[in-house]
Amino acid sequence: MVREDLVIALQLITQRMRNVRRIQFVVDFLFAYVLLRVAFSGLQLTIFAVSFTRGRAMAVAFLLALIAVALNYIRRNYRHNGQRVVSALGQRLSQQELWLVQQFQRY
Repeated sequence: MVREDLVIALQLITQRMRNVRRIQFVVDFLFAYVLLRVAFSGLQLTIFAVSFTRGRAMAVAFLLALIAVALNYIRRNYRHNGQRVVSALGQRLSQQELWLVQQFQRY
């Protein structure tokens, strides 16, 4: 690949990792909220103005946990692909490329 293509690929991977991280934060928050509602409510509970039985609320929590695990695997795959792109760029990096690599390593 041409160096410019590698830089564009790293930019896209960094942006996608940032978006997945945001989505994962929301899913984790919802998971924690549902678990707390289940733990401190009776047999019938309301989550975001929707009534659930305790069993169905646990099913929602389980599905949110599965989504969180899937997002974690997606981020891991992006991280591996980004590391391959960084290694393909080599050691001599321009200032913009160095900044982009640092941004990638943040996520």
